[in-house]
Amino acid sequence: MAAYHPFDEKIWDEPFETYRALRDETPVYYLEDLDCWFISRFEDVWALQADQSNFISTRGITTTHLLTHQTPQAPNLTYYSGKEHNEVRSYFNSYFLPRHLKTLEPRIRGWAADALDRVIDSGQADAVHDLGGRLSVRVASAILGIPEEDVDQVMHWVNGFFHREPGVRGTTDVGKQNQKELGLYLFNLARTARERGAPEGTVLHQLLSEDLLGERQDDKAIAIHLNMMVIGGTETFPKIFSAALYRLWQNREARDRCIADTSLLPHAFHETLRYDMPTHMLGRTIGNDFEFQGQTLRAGSGIMFLWGSANRDERVFEAPDTWNLDRHAPRILSFGIGQHMCLGSHVAKLEGRILLEETLRRIPDYEVDETGIERLQSEFFRGFWKLPLRF
Repeated sequence: MAAYHPFDEKIWDEPFETYRALRDETPVYYLEDLDCWFISRFEDVWALQADQSNFISTRGITTTHLLTHQTPQAPNLTYYSGKEHNEVRSYFNSYFLPRHLKTLEPRIRGWAADALDRVIDSGQADAVHDLGGRLSVRVASAILGIPEEDVDQVMHWVNGFFHREPGVRGTTDVGKQNQKELGLYLFNLARTARERGAPEGTVLHQLLSEDLLGERQDDKAIAIHLNMMVIGGTETFPKIFSAALYRLWQNREARDRCIADTSLLPHAFHETLRYDMPTHMLGRTIGNDFEFQGQTLRAGSGIMFLWGSANRDERVFEAPDTWNLDRHAPRILSFGIGQHMCLGSHVAKLEGRILLEETLRRIPDYEVDETGIERLQSEFFRGFWKLPLRF
């Protein structure tokens, strides 16, 4: 029988054989020491994530919430379920939809060009921090209302929050300190903006001027909402963008095709989202006893959706462990589905298209220095920390 534990550090870098064994042998897998179920097949994850009746989010959705219980869940978008979630999501939604993002597109392209301008003469760059991170934090900050002069420090705190150490489950002391400093910064930002005003057309401005769930938000509540969105908007994109560059470098024919026809780049980004999904699991708490695939899932237990496994499920994807520009998969789980689908999915797709276009236009001959690659390792996220480019 398949053996799996999310804190088994031996599988963190390459978990896919373990995921395959789970899918084949015990796709609904229970760990008593964590009181949590792990769902590994695509169709099962798809069905359960669409279920709005049997789960609650008030205890959190990450491994630090559900597996190590280190971080108490705060009332941000991920906290709510049902009608309340719909109302909160509707409150923020307009800032993350294509119609609004279209007005930001010239600025996004300018930031992408600026990131490349900064490295072009040196002939080298780190795809994660110099390109992906530099763009994503500026886009997120513009949407949220964070001053541009603070964005590099904000990125530093976000990166620090995800610091991990061998043998330490969940968030480290370094991570907790960075989270504390980011939260304090956002609290002070809200307090200052309340006195001096916030940029119009930003999330911060709306939180200061319009009620949410029938209440005006205080500075602490505003900081909590912004914290969730700034982390979500900056943490995953650098990993997936750098992975896309890496897969295109590995698949030279596909890269040549994308250089010749940039309309293929969204397909390259989409396939990388499937193949190199940075967030390997998120979950919820079971709210009601229910039967699923012959198992009784009890209220109060956690449930984790193993996106990293589901996106490689051979029951849905032919040759799933091969990156294929021509796959055009109609369904993937990298942004989730249903009520809790990622709020920033359109932002990530736009950033990916623009930054890939600019990168392949400016440095189409880039090479990856594999000797300098560094990867992040964790129980729930996986991706590049450094991806050195030479051109």
